[in-house]
Amino acid sequence: MEMNKTTKKMDNEKNGKNKATRNWKTRLLSGISIFLMVFLLIVLVGVYFPDVSFVGEIGTIVMSLFSLHLVILSIVLGILAICMFRMGLKRIGMVSVIFTTVFIIGFSIPIVQMVQVANQYNAKISWTENLFSMPDMGGPDLTKSVKYATADDTDLYMDISIPKNGKTNNLTPIVLIHGGGFVAGTRNQSPSWTQFYLDRGYVVFDVDYRLAKEDYPTWDKAAPDVATAITWIGNHADKYNVDMDKLLVAGGSAGGSLALQVGYGLNDGTLKPYISGEVYKPKAVVAVYPAQNMTNIWYEGTNFFGMNGEEFLGSYTGGSPTEKPEAYAAIDVGKHITDTTPPTLIMVGKNDHLLPYSGQVAFEKLLNKNNVPNEFVAIPFNDHFFDLSGGSIGSQISYQAATDFLDKYTK
Repeated sequence: MEMNKTTKKMDNEKNGKNKATRNWKTRLLSGISIFLMVFLLIVLVGVYFPDVSFVGEIGTIVMSLFSLHLVILSIVLGILAICMFRMGLKRIGMVSVIFTTVFIIGFSIPIVQMVQVANQYNAKISWTENLFSMPDMGGPDLTKSVKYATADDTDLYMDISIPKNGKTNNLTPIVLIHGGGFVAGTRNQSPSWTQFYLDRGYVVFDVDYRLAKEDYPTWDKAAPDVATAITWIGNHADKYNVDMDKLLVAGGSAGGSLALQVGYGLNDGTLKPYISGEVYKPKAVVAVYPAQNMTNIWYEGTNFFGMNGEEFLGSYTGGSPTEKPEAYAAIDVGKHITDTTPPTLIMVGKNDHLLPYSGQVAFEKLLNKNNVPNEFVAIPFNDHFFDLSGGSIGSQISYQAATDFLDKYTK
C-alpha cells in the first residue's frame, strides 16, 4: 500500500514535469512563431506598399539585401506550424500555415521579377552567394593610402588598389567615388565594387573629397577635388602603369552624382582641377542610384530612415534652390550634357526612398533625347543601398550589367 502511494506520487511528479516541459515548449514555439509572423508581415507590407512610412523603408531594404532569406524564414514558420499541430496547438498552427503560404508567395513574386531582370542582362544569380553574403562597408586602407592634395587645410587621400593579373602596362584607371550624402563617407567604402573592378584588371583609385558641413558647403569643392585627383593620377600614370585615355569614373549615391558631375564637367570644360597637369576626359561613367537633378530632389522631400535629402542638399549647397540658384544650376548634370558626353551607365532600384525612381527615369529620357550612349538598369522592389551586400540579387545584376557596358564602350 505504502509502495503504491510512493509510485503514484512519483508518477504525478513525472507527469507534472512532463506537463511543465510541454508548456515551456509550446510557449517557446508560439512565441517564435508570433515573432516571425509579425516581422515577416511588416516586411511584406513594406514590400508591396513602399510608401507606408517606415514600414515601406523596412520592407524594401530587407527585400533588397535578404530576399532569399525571407523565403527561408517563411519556410521555417511552416515547419514550426507543423510542430505546433503535433503538439496540439491547432489554432495557432493553422494561423501559421495560412501566413506561411501568404509569405512564401508574397516574397517569391519579387524574386521572380528580379530574376527576370537578371535574365535580361544574362546575369547568372548565385544563390549561395546571395544566402551567405552580408552587408559590407569598408574604410580607408592606410597601406594603400596616398595624399593627392591639400585644400582648406584638409589633406585629401586616395586608396590605390593594383590588380593581380600579371599585366604591367596600359592598365585602365578607374576613379571610384564614395557616397554619403555629400556630408559623410570615406574612401574604400564599397569593397565589393573595388573588387569587381580589380577583377576586371583595372587600377582602382578610391578617392576622398571635402565633405560638407552646415556652415561649409562643398558644391564647388567636391567635384574639383575629384578632378584634381584625376590630374594627379595622370601626373603619376607611369608609376601606376595606367593609360589615361582609358579613364573611367564611377560611384554610388552622392558618389554617383559626383561621377556624373566630374565626367560631364571635364568633358564640357566647366570643371577644372586646381593642380598643374593635364585635364583628362573620362571615357565612360558608371553611376549607381545617383543624385542628378538636385532641385527636384529638394522639392521631393525624401526621407529614408531619417536620412533627409533636403538636409543633405542644404549642407552641400548652403541653402535651397531659391536661396542658392547658382549652386543648383552648377551641379545639375543635365545642364552639362553635350553631343560628346561620355557613355553612361545608370543602375537604380525602383523603390528608392532617398532618390526617387521617377527622377532617374527622367534623367534617362534626357540622355536619350541628347543621343548620349547609355544603359539604364532598373531593379524591381529594390531600394537605395541595394548593392550594400555584394551577393544581393541587385548587386549581381549590376555587376553583369556593368561588365556588358564596359565591354561595349571601353574596348
